[in-house]
Amino acid sequence: MQTEENERLHKIEPGQLWKLEHGYLHIVESGKRLIYYKRLKAPEQRVAITQMISIEALLNYLRQSEAQLVA
Repeated sequence: MQTEENERLHKIEPGQLWKLEHGYLHIVESGKRLIYYKRLKAPEQRVAITQMISIEALLNYLRQSEAQLVA
């Protein structure tokens, strides 16, 4: 069941930029279970602390915040 939900969302890949309500989320690197990402205030910003989260938790966060894929 979870794989069906994951396939409905866009596939999470490095380099993606997601628009959130209060900023942006840039995907830096993805592994089997974890995603490394940066929270940005502006899309051209690149200096930010890299954080780590599980793939399932990130998908839930993107779904709840109604994030839109920018690039």
